[in-house]
Amino acid sequence: MEQINPRRNVIDLTDMRKGIIFTMISAVAYGISPVLIRMAYDGGATSASVAFLRILALPVLFAIMRAQKISPSLTRRETKDVIMSCGIGFGITTLLLFGSYAYIPVGMATTLHFIYPITVSVVCIFFFREKFSLPMLCALVMCTAGVFLFMGNTEGVSAKGVAMALISGLTYAFFLVYVDKSEIKNMNHFKLSFWLSIMLTIFFGAYGAVTGTLALNLTAKAWILCAVNSVLCAVVAVTALQLGIQFSGAATASILSTLEPITSFALGVSILGEGYSTAKMIGVVCVVIAVITISIKK
Repeated sequence: MEQINPRRNVIDLTDMRKGIIFTMISAVAYGISPVLIRMAYDGGATSASVAFLRILALPVLFAIMRAQKISPSLTRRETKDVIMSCGIGFGITTLLLFGSYAYIPVGMATTLHFIYPITVSVVCIFFFREKFSLPMLCALVMCTAGVFLFMGNTEGVSAKGVAMALISGLTYAFFLVYVDKSEIKNMNHFKLSFWLSIMLTIFFGAYGAVTGTLALNLTAKAWILCAVNSVLCAVVAVTALQLGIQFSGAATASILSTLEPITSFALGVSILGEGYSTAKMIGVVCVVIAVITISIKK
C-alpha cells in the first residue's frame, strides 16, 4: 500500500495558497494600471508612449537583481522563450488592447479582453490533458458571466474595436500558457520582467516612431503616472503573475485574474467618477463568488 507523505501534501497546499495570493496581487496591480493610463492620457501620453515608458522600470529591476546577485544574461533557450512570450504574448496583446481604446470604451475593451480565462482553460484541458473539476467549471462559468455583465450595452460599438479586444485576449492566453508550459516558468521572476520590459520598449519604440504616435512631450503629472504605472506593472504585476502561474498553474491563474476588471471598475467609479449599474454590480458578485470557489477548492 502506498504511503502518503503528509509533508509533501502540506508543501503542495502551501504552494497553491502562494499561487492564489500572488495571482490576486497581480490582478489588482493590473487593475490599477488602466486608471493611471487614462489619467496620463490627459497629460499628453499615448498608448505607444505609455508602453514605451516601461523603460522607466528597468533601473528598479536591475537594482533588485544586482542586490539578489541575479545575472541578467540569457541562455539561448531563454532568449527564444522571452522573444516568443513577449512578441506574441505581451507585445501584440498590448498593441491590440491599447489600439482598441480608440474605437470602443476602455472598460468594454478590458472586459472583452477577458476571454482569455476560457481560452486558457480549453487549451489546458484539450492539449495538455489537465483535469478540470466541477467547482473549477462552475467558477469559470461564473467569472465569464460576470465579465459579460461588466461589458454592458454593445449597441452601435465598433466591430473593429471589439475584434481587436477579443484577439488581445487570445494572444494573452498564449502568453499565460507559454509561461506555464515552457522553461520560462522557472526563470527568476525579476529577470523575466526585466527582459520583457526591454522587449516592450524596443517593440513600441519602433512602432511609435513608424506611426508617429510616440509622444514624449508630457506634463509632469503624466510623467509621474507613467513611471508609477511602469514600476507597478513590471515590478509588481508581471513578477506576481509569473509566481502565481508557477505555484497554481495557468488555468487557475487566468480565472483568478478576473479580479482585474473589478479593481478597474471600483477605481473608475471612485476616482474617475464613472457610472455603474445593477448589471455591473451583479458581475462583481459573480466574479467574487468564482474567486472564492477556486480558493476553497484549491
